[in-house]
Amino acid sequence: MSSELELDIEGMTCTACARRVEKSLNKLPGVSAYVDFATETAHLTYTGQTETKEPNLDELKTAVEATGYKIGEGKSEQKSIRPKLITGAILGTLTVLISMIPAFRFAGWEWWALALSTPVMFYVSYPFHEATIKNLRFGATTMDTLISLGSLVAYLYSVYNLFFGDPEQVYFEVAAVVPTVVLLGRYIELGARRSATDSVKALLSAIPETSVVIRGGERLEISTSEIKIGDQVVIPAGQTIPVDGEVIDGNATIDNSALTGESVPEEIAVGSVVSGGGVNLNGTLVIVASSNSTGSRLGRIADLVREATSQKTQVARITDRISAVFVPIVIVISIITYVVWAFGFGDQQTAFQAAVAVLVIACPCALGIAVPMSLVVSAGNGAKRGIIIRDPDSLTVLSKIKQIVLDKTGTLTYGKLAVNEVIEIQASKQEITSYAAAVEKLSAHPIAKAIAALDDSKQAENGSEIAGFGIKAMVDGKEITVSKNTEVSNAAELAKVIDSIEAKSLVVVSWDGMAQGVITLTDTIRDSAMTAIKDLKSQQINPIIVSGDNQAQVDSVASQLGIERAFGDVSPENKQSQVKALSVEAKTAMVGDGLNDVAALAGADVGIAMGSGTRAAQSAAAITILDDDPQSIPYAMRLAKKTWNNILQNLGWAFGYNILLIPVAALGFLNPMLAGAAMGFSSISVVLNSMRLKS
Repeated sequence: MSSELELDIEGMTCTACARRVEKSLNKLPGVSAYVDFATETAHLTYTGQTETKEPNLDELKTAVEATGYKIGEGKSEQKSIRPKLITGAILGTLTVLISMIPAFRFAGWEWWALALSTPVMFYVSYPFHEATIKNLRFGATTMDTLISLGSLVAYLYSVYNLFFGDPEQVYFEVAAVVPTVVLLGRYIELGARRSATDSVKALLSAIPETSVVIRGGERLEISTSEIKIGDQVVIPAGQTIPVDGEVIDGNATIDNSALTGESVPEEIAVGSVVSGGGVNLNGTLVIVASSNSTGSRLGRIADLVREATSQKTQVARITDRISAVFVPIVIVISIITYVVWAFGFGDQQTAFQAAVAVLVIACPCALGIAVPMSLVVSAGNGAKRGIIIRDPDSLTVLSKIKQIVLDKTGTLTYGKLAVNEVIEIQASKQEITSYAAAVEKLSAHPIAKAIAALDDSKQAENGSEIAGFGIKAMVDGKEITVSKNTEVSNAAELAKVIDSIEAKSLVVVSWDGMAQGVITLTDTIRDSAMTAIKDLKSQQINPIIVSGDNQAQVDSVASQLGIERAFGDVSPENKQSQVKALSVEAKTAMVGDGLNDVAALAGADVGIAMGSGTRAAQSAAAITILDDDPQSIPYAMRLAKKTWNNILQNLGWAFGYNILLIPVAALGFLNPMLAGAAMGFSSISVVLNSMRLKS
């Protein structure tokens, strides 16, 4: 038995901070934690496999505070940064003007530079100094260490020269500008993070806190969380639908744009199925709940988004390891740079400038957000379209997919049989239809439901199932049999008719010992399946059908959709081996929805589950498509590829400046202030690039 909990963590400035909080929480008995720096959230799972009680909030608070951070209190970090940013911008600009532009200089300008930069050093830069001290307590260095050390060295060296050395050799502008620029990058980053997650949060918060249900003939207002499956829920005009269900009374127009991205409202009538999260634009509906609030489609979106954004990717682990060794190496390079210039060339001024510039330019703050920013934006964007990337590590594989295996039933087809044709043998079509429909009303079989909907003119009685074959009952004094296998006197005539039927399911309708007619049925292809297949082909992805249905039926669907390779009569076990064999040919994705697809989904290079399918199928897949529309499949492929490319671009931005400019700084060609500006622009570039996924 396990339970889950989420905590907001305040005060983290980089991924190293998140790892330290995570390590502290994992020391609690029975707790498994992952702290996501991008969303500033700790995701905890309590296994309950120990004798200790489940940790309470005080224990969790103590564990977090032991690392120097705290559990969030709902205060916006952007608001706390804003006054520091304004102060730094004003004082930093003035410091630069009198320090860098001769026209603005005046007698004693150095003392004014000291006065202007001091508040920046001890107020604006406080978050960096605080983080550095916290990290040093644990023997760790982070990106904040470089910012704090670089600005502090520039400030203290300038103060020393002002009082005891050469007053002309002061670098107060570095101490004022570098922290301000980095803080600006962090401010923009926080705004981007909030924007990326707020769309999903807003969607979830749209569910009303209370709902009206009909119980025992009375209308009761209850908490939405108390709605049970089977409850009759009243949804007035203007209200968001709280749970999934089927309409039993009323007509209305539903806006599902926030849930599915579909801009055209949907007309709803009795018998229609609605999803929680849609907005009732007019009319009053009564629905029978098919889920509670947590089990609705919207609830599943919340669960899957939470799962997707809480996973630590292999790429994120790599950046963590890089950060752990990168900062100490940079400090060593900075020291070597100073020693070489100061003692090798005897140039103290260049030695100091180059050493500080190395510290400042090397700070890859963007590295910590390069991966999570892309994933958070992508998760929010995909969730609004009903697509969840549950395993971010699958993105690199997905970008190389060359063929995609599609299950037929429930993926390319609706999975619901519909009557295709009524074939006369002895009786008329009207007689065959009316008698068969009357008998099939007594059965719950999918074939029976399709036939029962054909006619409502007759009533059957004394029905009895023919196990595995069909049903028989009395209608108008006749014993009517609707069966797949019937012994009749005109067997030869029946066989001739059946032999002429290809790729169809069928039943024989008989009475008076003779086959009177045959009804054929077929699984209807989804409306957008054709468009989806064309879209996949345009992405150079070859579609292949692998299904448990008979080969003739599979071939028929493949032919209609323009799919060249189709495998029918495939058992669940063989489906996995078939997918594995195809994966040898080329990188292969698998799309499925049922229990028979689970092994194949898990064994494919990338598994994609349809949202209407089983939870087992969704658990085995790397990507879940909550919308049953096949067109979501190629969209999911594009989204995943775009996300992976975006991550690679972000990593390029994060490291590009450092790799190119550290040698430039060490050679004395880069002013520390310009180094700070370039480093800050690196973070801003990553944020802006991630936000491109929203388009």
